[in-house]
Amino acid sequence: MKRLFPFALLLIFLIPVNTKAITLKDYKDKLAKYKAAYEENQRQINKTQSEINSANSKISSMKKEMISLSSEISKLKDDVIKYNEEIDKKELEIKKLVEYMQLSGGQNLYLDYAFEADNVTDLIYRMSVVEQITDYNKDSIAELNDLITAAKKRQAEINKREKELDEKQDELGDLVASLGENKDSLSESGVSISKQIKIYENQVKTYQKLGCKDNDVIGKDCAVTNAAGVWRRPVTKGYVTSEFKYRNGKLHRAVDVSNRDNPYGTKIYAVANGRITSIYKDTYGALVVLIEHTYNGKYYTSNYCHMSKYNPAIYEGMKVTSDTWIGYMGMTGQATGPHLHLEIFPCRLYNLSDKNCSTWSKYVAYAATLYSQGYKGPRGLISMPAAGVTWTSR
Repeated sequence: MKRLFPFALLLIFLIPVNTKAITLKDYKDKLAKYKAAYEENQRQINKTQSEINSANSKISSMKKEMISLSSEISKLKDDVIKYNEEIDKKELEIKKLVEYMQLSGGQNLYLDYAFEADNVTDLIYRMSVVEQITDYNKDSIAELNDLITAAKKRQAEINKREKELDEKQDELGDLVASLGENKDSLSESGVSISKQIKIYENQVKTYQKLGCKDNDVIGKDCAVTNAAGVWRRPVTKGYVTSEFKYRNGKLHRAVDVSNRDNPYGTKIYAVANGRITSIYKDTYGALVVLIEHTYNGKYYTSNYCHMSKYNPAIYEGMKVTSDTWIGYMGMTGQATGPHLHLEIFPCRLYNLSDKNCSTWSKYVAYAATLYSQGYKGPRGLISMPAAGVTWTSR
């Protein structure tokens, strides 16, 4: 059996184990696939948005129709009231006529009126008047009853249609909500997919500037990350304002650090030796720097967020030490006060060779998993006093 030479064993030990080997060509190929997936994702988002717009348009039309129906219903109700008043009036007239007829001999009243004629012509005229009065009363009541019946029927139809519209509006409202959730699920939070692709493109350019060829393994044949060495505090003077823990049901992935005396003039330093992999603004406008380190056979990424401005001398691909200052403390992005939001996790954020942290959503999920397993974040690597206690050295 062959024995491994000591230097071979040492080489195996020094190669980080939490990512697989990937060449620059692999990186380019994966980036191309990621772009294609992003374009398909955008098509799906646009399609879903189109469906949302269509549903909202139908809801808007229904609301207009319901307003029109409400106006029609109101008019019909007024008509019904008017009809009922006319019917009440007509019934009163008929009641008085009947009472009068009963008092004066009933139908004999009309006969008396007819037989009072002076001649045949007058008789015919008077008989015609009697007939017209009788027919008018019958026709008026029948007409009013028909109108009321028709109005009630129309009212019932409108009520039914109104109910159908309400149900359809609720259904479309649920559809819009569902489509909205679907659209949200197609989008990644924190850092947009398009911004991630831009970061990847910058990384490829950086690797090429660092001399990487297509078949070179990133991190081994080229773009070798500095060993972290000793982990140090990110500022010379400061104190912890917030811990790595859940807040209001959401994991705060960092230890926040501030300075009571001069926060905006406080320089932020790399917490260990490494290489700058990304410099960018996140979705909310926060200035961010990512530094990659190797430590105890693993890759780590330190994330510095909310800075007011960068050190103009830093650049992507730059090797740094723990004495390299990268920017000033600030409150860019979603921040309520000047501070440094410092995240440190054992992975390579935005590196396509890292299954746990190749995208922002995976990174966020991985951070939650590590927290549930007892990972302590920056405090697990850097010695810092209890929250609120100021330190004056790194």
